[in-house]
Amino acid sequence: MRIVRPIVRTVDQVPQRIRDLQRLQTVSQVLVRHGLGMLVSGLHVPGFPRIVADDQATTPDRAVAALRELGPTFVKLGQVLSTRPDVLPDDYCEAFATLQDDAGPLPLERVQQVLDEELGSDWRREVRSFEERPLATASIAQVHAAVLDDGREVVFKVQRPGLDRVIRADLNILQFLAQRAVVEFPELEAVDPEGALREFEASILAELDFTQEARNQQRLAGFFEGDPRLRVPAIVDAHSTRRVLCMERLRGVKITEAREAGHDMQVVGERALGVVYDMLFDHGFFHADAHPGNVLVLPGDVIGLLDFGMVGRLTSQMRNDVILILFALQRGDYRSIARLFYDIAIKTRRVDYAQIERDAVEVMERHWAGQKMGDLAIGPFVMDLARRAARQGARIPADYTMFFKALMTVEGLARRLLPEIDPIAAATPHVERMIRERLDLGRLQDDALYHLLTASSLLRRLPNSLSQLLDDLDGQRLRLEVREVMDPEAEHGRDRRQNRLVAAVIAVGAALSGTLALFAELAWPLGIPLVTVVFYLVAATAGAATLGMVVWNRG
Repeated sequence: MRIVRPIVRTVDQVPQRIRDLQRLQTVSQVLVRHGLGMLVSGLHVPGFPRIVADDQATTPDRAVAALRELGPTFVKLGQVLSTRPDVLPDDYCEAFATLQDDAGPLPLERVQQVLDEELGSDWRREVRSFEERPLATASIAQVHAAVLDDGREVVFKVQRPGLDRVIRADLNILQFLAQRAVVEFPELEAVDPEGALREFEASILAELDFTQEARNQQRLAGFFEGDPRLRVPAIVDAHSTRRVLCMERLRGVKITEAREAGHDMQVVGERALGVVYDMLFDHGFFHADAHPGNVLVLPGDVIGLLDFGMVGRLTSQMRNDVILILFALQRGDYRSIARLFYDIAIKTRRVDYAQIERDAVEVMERHWAGQKMGDLAIGPFVMDLARRAARQGARIPADYTMFFKALMTVEGLARRLLPEIDPIAAATPHVERMIRERLDLGRLQDDALYHLLTASSLLRRLPNSLSQLLDDLDGQRLRLEVREVMDPEAEHGRDRRQNRLVAAVIAVGAALSGTLALFAELAWPLGIPLVTVVFYLVAATAGAATLGMVVWNRG
């Protein structure tokens, strides 16, 4: 009779939220095998044995192995979680950052099946040649080189068949597991795991739609049209659909191989960082997955970018916030850094601002310690400070964490492959220019006018709103909504008392019904009606359960 409402709520949603029970069983078994069984322990699904967690504890390496085994949805979730120090401990963030999106090649027959379904069975008539061996394979798609009838060299990015169904089933399972995690660890409500999963769901479903990726690619190409530093592959719209993306083939080498190929790394570094900082600071629309595999160096030291399934966006205000953080970093102004982090954070509870200031000093000393500015890694510094702020209940919004993750990726790429270039120095002109624009007299006048208009609008509304408030108060129409937020343990105790009351009512009701049934005409040989015996058995069972709960919970 023990009922815990959150668990009942989540279990009741299994049939409607999880369509693929076989996939659920696979996920559960993998989680248990890698020490994550607490997320599915006690789960009962019709047709499957009850899942019981083992006693072994998970580690970052075991968690990474579990995500790799579970496939693309979970791998990408791990990559996203690696940028969320407010959700995971440091060692898990570092381990999840190593996850790579790779997979074995698909048979050519299955690739051709997708192409036939998307482009029609006669698509080969417009293709002069098609290489059977893929250029690259990943968990979502694989890439084949081809030559069109007009002589253009292209690549076909072909989505793996059946992937949409698997990912949607995985997303339902992840939502269910998020609810289970909150039940097991109520403190997780502060980081809103279900909300984070909704953002992740929107991101990965966008990656499944290659038409969205094509729009991202074309938009970024438009920003750099005519720029000799960057090449973005042109999209071939006639051969592109939701599951097939046809684009210009860029011939170059990965940036990790550019030095051995004889490229001028000073020029390569300046162009790569310049392009990335232009995206981050000027356009607010940036490649969010610029790892070395997605960055090519073309003849003439031109940078080529690939894979635009994951992009980030920053509003003008968000760009200003980031610029001010970087400007404060350059001046060693920890107070401004703490204040900016406090202002942009989502507060899940009362925040100790003084502690955030102390954390800012400690993190700055840890990452900088009075050395030259070029020795400061901005990405790790910001993520470390975000982690400290999260402990105080100040969670950094996802858009900002994606920006800082992109910044970390670029910094890591530059420091590892381009020692000739100082990433901080490369960012300085952008920071200084945006600060000058922010302090421009015309810009300040525009901001002042905006705030004046906003204030005047509020002042115009104030008399009417105040009058309406007083009328509602005089007419006794003013209502206050009060919501009771109970402690989980207190709520659990209330549930136990309600369960005991229900059992007692059932016992009394069954006893009364059985007594009334004694006057029934039908009776057993002993003279007692069968229906009376049944009611008395129910009453005895419910009464015993009630007594047991009272004794077990000490009343």
